[in-house]
Amino acid sequence: MNAGQIIINVGAVILTFLIVVLVHESGHYVVAKLSGIRVDEFAVGFGPKLYAKRIGETLYSVRALPAGGYVRMPGMLGMEGEADAGERNFYRASKTKRFLTVVAGIVFNIVFAGLCFTVVNLAPTPSHVAPGGALAAAGVGNGAVVTSINGATVRHDTVENVANDLHRATQADQGRPMHITYTAANGQVRSVVVSPQLTVFVPTVTSGLQPGIYVITSITGQPVGTGDPAALLSGDPVVSGFTEGQPSKTFSAASLSQVQTGYGSSATDIQAAWLIGLSAGFDGQPLPTAIANGFTAIPNFVRDQAVGIYQLITVPSLGGLNGPNGLSGPVGIAQATVTAAQGGIFGQGGFIWWLGFVSMSLGLLNVLPIPFLDGGKLFFIVVEAIRRKRVDPRVEAVASAIGLSLIVLLLVYVTIGNVSRL
Repeated sequence: MNAGQIIINVGAVILTFLIVVLVHESGHYVVAKLSGIRVDEFAVGFGPKLYAKRIGETLYSVRALPAGGYVRMPGMLGMEGEADAGERNFYRASKTKRFLTVVAGIVFNIVFAGLCFTVVNLAPTPSHVAPGGALAAAGVGNGAVVTSINGATVRHDTVENVANDLHRATQADQGRPMHITYTAANGQVRSVVVSPQLTVFVPTVTSGLQPGIYVITSITGQPVGTGDPAALLSGDPVVSGFTEGQPSKTFSAASLSQVQTGYGSSATDIQAAWLIGLSAGFDGQPLPTAIANGFTAIPNFVRDQAVGIYQLITVPSLGGLNGPNGLSGPVGIAQATVTAAQGGIFGQGGFIWWLGFVSMSLGLLNVLPIPFLDGGKLFFIVVEAIRRKRVDPRVEAVASAIGLSLIVLLLVYVTIGNVSRL
């Protein structure tokens, strides 16, 4: 990796953390201002000040460590010795104003995520032909757009429709050669005969294979043949092949068991399907559709994340929260950010998509009713509303300190797992 690429990777990581945290803090800032709560400082980064300028009553600063930022309001803890803004102290504001000021950070993160997904839906995404894949073996170059398979049209209005049409065609042919019409990167319309490859999705560590996607080239020493993927891989076969997209990374004598037909939708079971080695692009969506799909993607992400965490806890074979499929801490997020940045600005899995995903994840994390997080602050405000009396600030401060300690311990624990997977 050259120096230029290292700079780009580091810049992408810093930019990701800065953007999603500043979006979050901007929510607190905007609603606090609208609520009449005094904001003493809006800081970009942490640590020593590099630059600062006061505009009105608020100090806007840039600090040395570019790992996020913060908004400082007087009376945040409601304890003696804090800066006093009189009636404009945070804890002298009404419960409604305090609740809205705190929850605004979460809302801003979720809305920003929806906007990022909308931008991704608007932008046409080029397709990618995987090295060593079936299309590449047939001489199809990168950027090709598959328009029909065996005479059936392939839609390009959404990534999901492209994938569904490709999967429907390969599933019907069961590994037999297919007649594919495509538009090459130079605009020429061409036809080619392609033999799909049997591909397995391995979600957990299995004999000889780490979690990943693999192309099978032989089954118990024999050619793959044709037919239903699960039937071909029944009986705990020993297989050989290579990592998808990396034909030089070969393997042999790997044992598979209880393989199901599917496209990697299971977090616990090995699935297999016929693929042609194409990461499909699409034409981009009209603005109303892009907005609708961008924001409706969020509940699907929430559901998938909840199911994933539940399975990590309840399914021992997944290795737990710190295993090969476990949670991502700062190291894991940095690694995924580099991968997203290398995948381009737009498109599914690209940098803007990743910004939306991280922003949404930060918003969801702050919903949790853990002291120190926004969810913990909201919890204490709700308790105050029920009791008609504020929780002792010292109790809240101790709870926040304990919550912070637990979060730090979890981050250390998760980071150890992230480092072990590098």
